[in-house]
Amino acid sequence: MSKTKLAICMEDLEYQMRFVNCFMNHYNHQYELHVFTNKEQLTEADSKEYAVIITGEYSTAEMADFVEKGKIIVCLTENFRENQGLPEEKIIYTEKYQEVYRIAEILERLLADQVGGYSREAGKNGHTCIGIYSLSQERFQVPFAALTAKILGEKQKVLVIDLQQYSGLGDLEDGINSMGLEDLLSAVTTGNYSRSRMVECIRHEAEWDYVCATQNNQCLAEGTKDLYDALIDLMVRELEYQTIILNFGSSFLGQLELLEECQTVYLLCEKQEVENWRETAFFQILLRQGKTEFMQRIQKVAIPAGSNQESAWRVLVEKWNWGVLGEMLRNGKERKMTYGAVM
Repeated sequence: MSKTKLAICMEDLEYQMRFVNCFMNHYNHQYELHVFTNKEQLTEADSKEYAVIITGEYSTAEMADFVEKGKIIVCLTENFRENQGLPEEKIIYTEKYQEVYRIAEILERLLADQVGGYSREAGKNGHTCIGIYSLSQERFQVPFAALTAKILGEKQKVLVIDLQQYSGLGDLEDGINSMGLEDLLSAVTTGNYSRSRMVECIRHEAEWDYVCATQNNQCLAEGTKDLYDALIDLMVRELEYQTIILNFGSSFLGQLELLEECQTVYLLCEKQEVENWRETAFFQILLRQGKTEFMQRIQKVAIPAGSNQESAWRVLVEKWNWGVLGEMLRNGKERKMTYGAVM
């Protein structure tokens, strides 16, 4: 995946250094950031190659020069300013001291070009699809999905699509009216969407992204495999995600077939080696349908003891990160399934 080239130039060099370190720590998989310590350096450079120039506060005349040098300008300022005659589609002022992910969201929206209609006949784009599922430890699906995304997100662009009702994944989203999964599904269905509309439905964690939770959980059950397939293809093709993590929950038409499409399915289970009648029924159905090859891609994951003591999924992610689960995900150690047993 080619990276988007950005330039940064501001007089506050201390802030610039902190911003560059933080920004590239989280978004180096997506952006290539070129740093200039003064505006003369940027003037001498061939700045047409930069999609966006990030600046500090300069005079209106200087900002006009920057507009001529780059396609889009993002000015990080301590005080709100009008564009003062400069084209609004070319420059935007935003708060200097805010979370880096919010500035990244602004960049994505500014870079979001209008795209054409969606064709369901578009093929797979070489992405990896991972499923998270459980028949006994559903409450731990979100922290495990987040842990998987966090570790994989260190080297690639990862998106979590949450299909589990009341999962709690979007507990920090901005208000109940934020755009989310419903809007993306509607866009896929109608073929009426833009890149900017898509990125408004996505939030950022440190190393990974996720689609904002649905406000109406009924739509999860009303979705179908074909619809979710189309959504995955759209996210891969237009936003260049390399790995899609599906957190399964409510049953929907074609759910088993969508699970089967995943390269790996993590089935969360209890630590104790006790027989679970729901898991038994699940594997009986797979055997009856002749899905033995799929069963070999199911990895049974035992939730560590003491996990029930934590009440926040982010706390569990940090707790598991350097424990047995984190080691398993980093080393790629798998335990394959046969009917009802761990090999």
